[in-house]
Amino acid sequence: MIEGKCPKCGSRYRGWAMLNPRHQTCPRCGTALEITDGETVIEGYSPFTSPSIDVSPPPDKPIKREKKKQ
Repeated sequence: MIEGKCPKCGSRYRGWAMLNPRHQTCPRCGTALEITDGETVIEGYSPFTSPSIDVSPPPDKPIKREKKKQ
């Protein structure tokens, strides 16, 4: 059986649902769970630990803005 433990608050969870990233986050504090299946330990998914994405435009291109009609 797959088990998960929260490294921050110590909560423990069990179940096959932890194979899905949606269930790899602690519902109490939002930290990624440490998931084990007996020996193997992986860090679960948490939106707080996922890589950030930069959506800003490159600095060498001007931003086009439309003029407001009056």
